[in-house]
Amino acid sequence: MENNNYFAEMMKSPMPREMEKTAVSEFIDSFLNDILYKQEKALLMEKIDHSLDSGDRSAFITLSGELKRLEKKYHAS
Repeated sequence: MENNNYFAEMMKSPMPREMEKTAVSEFIDSFLNDILYKQEKALLMEKIDHSLDSGDRSAFITLSGELKRLEKKYHAS
């Protein structure tokens, strides 16, 4: 009988189940963020290389700024 009451109380919990993170879900989030960061960085680096090869100073400055923002976004924590 006590277990039934415990289950009923757990179902009333104010914290939604989606908010409860496990170590596995935190690892997956971290892993996916790392993949996204590496892909975005690789794409920006290719664009920066192209801007250097073509002598496009304006594009280089813009893309370098984007790279700095990307670094801050993923390495802020």
